[in-house]
Amino acid sequence: MASVKKRPLIREIRVPQQARSRKTRARALRAAIECFEELGYDETNTAEIARRGRIGVGTLYGYFRDKRAILLELLEGTVNEIANYAIEALDPVKWQKGDPRDHVRALIDALFHTRRIHPGMQRILWERYFKDPEFRAAVQQIEQRVIAALMQLFNALRAGGPLRIGDGATAAFVIYSSVEWTASRLVLSGDEEAIDRAVVATSDMVSRFLFD
Repeated sequence: MASVKKRPLIREIRVPQQARSRKTRARALRAAIECFEELGYDETNTAEIARRGRIGVGTLYGYFRDKRAILLELLEGTVNEIANYAIEALDPVKWQKGDPRDHVRALIDALFHTRRIHPGMQRILWERYFKDPEFRAAVQQIEQRVIAALMQLFNALRAGGPLRIGDGATAAFVIYSSVEWTASRLVLSGDEEAIDRAVVATSDMVSRFLFD
């Protein structure tokens, strides 16, 4: 008699429809943030997330395949929150009045201080960025949204006269990468005074690059 191969079980992930289920899922995400920031990703397990979220492990698996899926959703949400803020601040309409250097300063200040948004999660983001291609791809997709918004702003400023750069795509990449890396290094340090000093220096650097 031929043996029958068992098919691997595929866990079905529920999409919450009722308010109670959505609240349970949100509670699990909050518990995961607490665990990841306190214990780190590698030391966190789904049993601890479920315990802190006051739900059963089986219930947790009903919403998420594993802790990696939870972390990916949390990191994508964190980066998206920062990116959405940046894109809104880069709206060319907001730059039509006033000194563009003042707008640069306000934008840099805001972006650096968005690093207060789940700083522990942002530290994990950089750790996973270099280890996991899926995390890296998700972050890069969001980065492209910000760079596209920068290029749109450059086109509007060029039409108005003050912009001196030629290659907008390269300028957008350089500015984004410089600000992102500097801000991320600062969040790792946790030095508030260093953030304030870096805002001044970075704003001056970007303004000179764009307008002088």
